[in-house]
Amino acid sequence: MNKSAHFKIDPKLAELLGETYRSIEEASKELIDNSYDADSENVDIILPDDLTVNPTITIKDNGSGMKEKEVRNEYLNIANSRTSRKGSISYLKKRKVKGRKGIGKFAGLMVATQMKVETFAAGKKTIIVINKDELAKAGYDLEKVPLPISVEDCDENLHGTTITLEGLNQNLNYPNPDRLKELLIRDYGRETDFSITINGENIGVLDLQGKSYSERIELPDGKMATLNYTITEKPVKQAGIVVRVNNKIIGRPQNFLVEDEIIPKKLQNRVYGELICDDLEEDLTADFGAVIDNSKLYQKVTTEATEKLKSSVDEVFVTDMKMARARYQRKINKELEKLPEYKQPFAKKALYKVLEKFYGETEDRINTVISVTVSAMEKDHYWDIIQNIQDTRDGDIEKFADALSEFGLLEMSIVTSQALNRLRFLDELNILVDNPKTLEKTIHKAFENNTWLLGDDYSVIFSDTGMKQAIEKMLHKKYKGDNPDKRPDLLFGRNLSRQLCLIEFKRPSFTLTRDTEKQAIEYRDDLNTYYHNQKIEIILLGGRVKENISSHNEREDVQFRTYIDIIGVARQKLIWLIDELKRQ
Repeated sequence: MNKSAHFKIDPKLAELLGETYRSIEEASKELIDNSYDADSENVDIILPDDLTVNPTITIKDNGSGMKEKEVRNEYLNIANSRTSRKGSISYLKKRKVKGRKGIGKFAGLMVATQMKVETFAAGKKTIIVINKDELAKAGYDLEKVPLPISVEDCDENLHGTTITLEGLNQNLNYPNPDRLKELLIRDYGRETDFSITINGENIGVLDLQGKSYSERIELPDGKMATLNYTITEKPVKQAGIVVRVNNKIIGRPQNFLVEDEIIPKKLQNRVYGELICDDLEEDLTADFGAVIDNSKLYQKVTTEATEKLKSSVDEVFVTDMKMARARYQRKINKELEKLPEYKQPFAKKALYKVLEKFYGETEDRINTVISVTVSAMEKDHYWDIIQNIQDTRDGDIEKFADALSEFGLLEMSIVTSQALNRLRFLDELNILVDNPKTLEKTIHKAFENNTWLLGDDYSVIFSDTGMKQAIEKMLHKKYKGDNPDKRPDLLFGRNLSRQLCLIEFKRPSFTLTRDTEKQAIEYRDDLNTYYHNQKIEIILLGGRVKENISSHNEREDVQFRTYIDIIGVARQKLIWLIDELKRQ
C-alpha cells in the first residue's frame, strides 16, 4: 500500500541541522551507530569501488526494525532523540545508546542524493524514500515535503533495517574501507555480540591504523593462546589488552606494561588488542566476570604476552625516536651552536635523553623543551658534573655510579631551573609592559635577547641597526633605498624553516593601526630588493590593536600581536613544561 508521510519538526532542528560531519566515513558511522542502538547483532556494509556503474552504499542490519507507526511518529520526528523517547539503554541487549540527537538519518544525505530505508518488524515491511533534491526544492521546509512510504506483508521472523544510499556525490571520494574500519574498530572492536563486515570482511583489532602483530603463545600441557594487537599511530580510548575466552570478553582492558618505568605512558596508551585463550575457561569466576587471581595458567600466559608486547613496543619506540630526532635535527643543531664546540657532544647526548622523557608531545612543545634544555646547559654547574663523571670513569665504581646518577638528576633539575628563570623574566617583562612610560628601545632590547618569547624557533639576522648598515654588513650588497639610517625599532630574523620574519616593535602604550601595518609593509618592500625570492612574514607588536581590526579578516602574512598575548602564550608553555617535569 503506497502512501506518503511527512517529517515532524522539533524546535531544535535549525540548530542541529547546522552540524556537519568531517568526512564521509564519519557520516557512514552514524548509520552504523543507529544499527547498534537497534540491538543488531550483525551489520553488513557494502561500499562501491571507483569503477562501479551507478554506485550505491548499502548498510543492512538484523536489529529490531520499525513498524509503520514507529517510522511516522519516531523516525521522522527530527531532533526528537531516541534517548528522550526510549531512554539511554537499549531494550533487548541493554546497550548504552550512541545516537542522541535524532538527526542521524541525515548522515546518509551527506553522501547521496537519495536514501531508501527498508525496515522489517512484526510481519510488515515498511519502505520510505528521502530525496535531498525534493527537500531543497521546498527550501528545506521539511513539513511540506511528502515522503513516499509503502507497507507490505513479509515473513513474521524477519527483523532489521536496510539503508541504501543512491546517487552518490561525484564530487566526493567514495568511503574508504580502511578508514571506515579504523573508525568502527575504536567503538566496536571489543563487542562480543555486534559483528560488522565491510565488503564481506569482518573487522577486527588488526584493522587499526598502526603496526599490527599476531603472536602465538605456546603454553604447558599443549595449551595455547593468541595475542592480537596493534600499536596505533596515536593514543586510543580503552587502550590495553582484553582477555577473550570462547568469544566472550572477560573483564576490562588491562595495561600489561603498567609496571614498566622505561616505556612512556603515551606509548603504552597506543597498545590496543586482545589475548585469546579458550583454555582459561576453567579458571574464570562463576559470573565469567574475571580470571581467578591465583590461576597459574593466567599468570603464565600474561607473562609471555607482556614480554612479546615489550619487544614490539621497544621496536616502535626506537623507530619513533629516530624519526623524531631527524624531524627536529635542524632545531637541535641550531640550539647546540650556542654552546662551545667541546660541550656540544655531551649536550647532544643529554638532550636526547630529555627528549625521550617527552615522547609523543606536540611539535610546539618539543621545540620548547629543546630551547629550554640547551639554554640551561650553558650554565657552568652542568659541566662540573660532566667533569666529575670524566674524572671517576677509571676510578672507584661506586663513585662513578654516583656521578652518573647525579648527571641524570641534573638534566631534569637544570631544565626546571631554566624554565623557572624564564617565568621570572616574564614577570619582569609584564611590569615593563604595564608601565606606560616604557619606551620602544627598552622593550626591543628585551625581545632581541630572548627570541624564545616569539616562539622556540626564531633567530636574529639583524636588530636595532640602520637599513644601510644591515644590508651591507649581512648581505655584502650596496643599499639603494631611501631609509639608510632609520628604523631602530625593527628586528629581522628567520625561523628554522628558513621563513623570514620582520618584527616591528612599538611602545607598550601604543595602539596598532593600519598606519603601523602600512609602515612595516613599506619596509618589507625595501627588503624585497635583496630577498626577492623569499616570503617575508610581518609581526606587529604593541600594547593594543585598534578595535576595528579583526584577526579573522586579516592578510596571512601580517600578524597584529599584543605584548600581553605574547607573554601569555610563553607563560603557558613554561607552566606546562614545569608540570611535566614534576611528574618525571
